[in-house]
Amino acid sequence: MKAEILAVGNEVIMGHTVNTNASYIAKRLKEYGIGVKYHIAVGDCKEDIEEALAHALSHAEYIFIIGGLGPTQDDLTKETVCQYLKKPLVFYPSIYEGIVAYFAKTNRITPENNRKQAYFPEDASILDNHNGTAPGCMIPVENKKIFLLPGPPNELIPIFNNEVCPYLEKDLKEVYYTLDIKCFGIGESHLAQLAGDLLGEVEDTLIAPYVSNLEVIIRICTWKTSIEAARQEAERYKNKIEERLRPYIIGYNEETIEENILKLLQTKQYSVTTAESCTGGLLAGTLVNCGGISNYFKEGIVTYSNEAKMKYLHVKEETLNQFGAVSYEIAKEMAEGVRQTAGAHIGLATTGIAGPYGGTEEKPVGLVYIGIALPGETFVYELHLQGDRQSIRLQAVKHTLYQLYKKLK
Repeated sequence: MKAEILAVGNEVIMGHTVNTNASYIAKRLKEYGIGVKYHIAVGDCKEDIEEALAHALSHAEYIFIIGGLGPTQDDLTKETVCQYLKKPLVFYPSIYEGIVAYFAKTNRITPENNRKQAYFPEDASILDNHNGTAPGCMIPVENKKIFLLPGPPNELIPIFNNEVCPYLEKDLKEVYYTLDIKCFGIGESHLAQLAGDLLGEVEDTLIAPYVSNLEVIIRICTWKTSIEAARQEAERYKNKIEERLRPYIIGYNEETIEENILKLLQTKQYSVTTAESCTGGLLAGTLVNCGGISNYFKEGIVTYSNEAKMKYLHVKEETLNQFGAVSYEIAKEMAEGVRQTAGAHIGLATTGIAGPYGGTEEKPVGLVYIGIALPGETFVYELHLQGDRQSIRLQAVKHTLYQLYKKLK
């Protein structure tokens, strides 16, 4: 089964709006064994919409058309699709009542132009929208299904999950199951050396790596007649991959490394604190992204200047003079200092040259030291990172979390 995703809107093709909806739908369709053949974006133009729809109908069984369901004159999707299919639009009083009720919740009068959002083809199935005024619909076309969906993600995602997925489940012939293994500290080439014989397609299982957010993700996809059989097959390959790559694995599926660190902090009843220079609070911010971290995160300090390092972390002036702020010795003193001043079990520190200025031949842009002070021992790591300023800072945070995760496991 194949699908095509068509986004409609001048804001999309002009680059003002990133089409995150297509990414979400494509990921969800994989769970049902439906492959996406094309992603297409067109502007608010009747002829372009018709051309894209004709293309989709010739290539896919499922067509998802996103956007253009609003009340204004440039919202042309529904009218254009129905005209192309020669299906007249019919007024649905119950839909209009829902739109009026939506406005009434905030003591507003329904504008007259919102009335057009209550018109649908007579044979369409309505997809309820509880977060806006633009319901979607499913239009059957012979052995194909066309789904019209609103553009705002906070409206589209609930409609897809609650209204679209039941249609997909009815058509399901095989269960598609995916399991992602997230790795860090290893490149694709090294991964291929360690586990290359496990990658590729074997019968009803596909295993392939890809890079996302500084991580190498190994995706296991299996097709079976039942969800349990598919899950067991994925687990079998997962166990094989773990045997080869265990030191690099930081999580599975939607897990993040910071969430897994929080679980380890909870198990060990450890507290953590941070002292940051080049990362400027990104490390603390990443940890604070986790709900429940407040019981384990003491405080975060950004000590960008040498004076701040001495004042708040008790870094020695002679160490700064002898080795400089970006050094093994300073990272060590920062980690130990913040651990002591905060009264935490763990102190984390970052110091480096994020660029684009400040680098020298001896200490180039991308040189970063991270310190991890644990009860009884402190570890310091020297990193040579590449990229722009923000990329180097993000990499430094990821490396710090990765080394902490390994120490806590």
